[in-house]
Amino acid sequence: MSEQANVPENTASSREDPEVVTLTLNEVLELEDELIANAAAVLGAANDKACSYAEGYLKRQALYSCLTCIPEAKDDPEKGAGVCLACSFHCHDGHDLIELYTKRNFRCDCGNSKFSQVELKCTLQEDKNDFNDLNVYNQNFSGTYCVCHRPFPDPEDPVPDEMIQCIICEDWYHSRHLGIEVPSNFAEMTCEQCVTKHEFLLHYDGLTTNAVCKTSEDGSVDVTTTSCEEEKASEMSCEDNKNACKKPIKKADRATAKFWAEHAWRKQLCTCDDCLKMYENEDAAFLLDQEDPVHLYEEKGKAKANQVVEDQNKKVMNSMDRVQLIEMIAGYNELKENLGTFLKKFAENKKIVREEDIKEFFEGMEARKKRKVEIQHFCR
Repeated sequence: MSEQANVPENTASSREDPEVVTLTLNEVLELEDELIANAAAVLGAANDKACSYAEGYLKRQALYSCLTCIPEAKDDPEKGAGVCLACSFHCHDGHDLIELYTKRNFRCDCGNSKFSQVELKCTLQEDKNDFNDLNVYNQNFSGTYCVCHRPFPDPEDPVPDEMIQCIICEDWYHSRHLGIEVPSNFAEMTCEQCVTKHEFLLHYDGLTTNAVCKTSEDGSVDVTTTSCEEEKASEMSCEDNKNACKKPIKKADRATAKFWAEHAWRKQLCTCDDCLKMYENEDAAFLLDQEDPVHLYEEKGKAKANQVVEDQNKKVMNSMDRVQLIEMIAGYNELKENLGTFLKKFAENKKIVREEDIKEFFEGMEARKKRKVEIQHFCR
């Protein structure tokens, strides 16, 4: 998620107007593919026809906040409401919706008591509780993000900057506002506020991207952990534990945003009795849920979207007879070959493909198709 799309380095500027930035066809196609992939990742696993309310508090789902129905949410996120994908289409079409990406453990609010002032009823499922007590609302429901509490995209911020979501509070942060240099490659991020709130994370600093592994004289990696026999060396006593506590003894000196090197870092969290109770008390037990990570939800969404496309293609192909199928395949191959040849000269000369160029290509294809039909007819 970024405030402004990054323009590729090899992008050419228009000679007529140096202020106008243009993109080559390949760059446009790459951006289009990226947008489609991102949409599939977020929305692919969601149902766009049925309200998700009946499924209860979903582990993760795409959500929207409606400022048309609840304008007071702009000033107070607690008054905001989250609606599922299907309700955004069927109940809030044309409304001022804030895309919340995904949220965990949330139940659709559409049509409940939060919408009493506008008397809106969910058109997909009217029978709902007045409140969803387990739902959590942060500033994102007001349309603001980060420690700067600004909207996304921000019309008053000229600085292009990547926004990164914290895996615990699920707020989004500008990379420049995280208070620490963002590594080039990481799996997940926990913001400074959440690390301060959940101090046990300081003990797992060795799992971050900036971790430095210490190697002993015999070449083995020094992995220092605490156990019941070492309870004096640990801040947490496991005197009454039947199982050994595996939380590392050492911890980071100060709380900063943490960039976790691999998604598997969660599996390294200790699961002794005391630690499990601590996670529950701090509302952080979801870190142990193997289905919680966003990347797993995204992979599921992409897989479902790809399956839908494959099913549609099979349905179309199965509805055709053999002659139609052969003609379709031949037509596709011809289009692909001719388009590739046509665009090759633009790529070789590093020229921009204009709208009129594409129009000229398809007019030529149509003319060749017409001549082919006329010749076949004449030969008869």
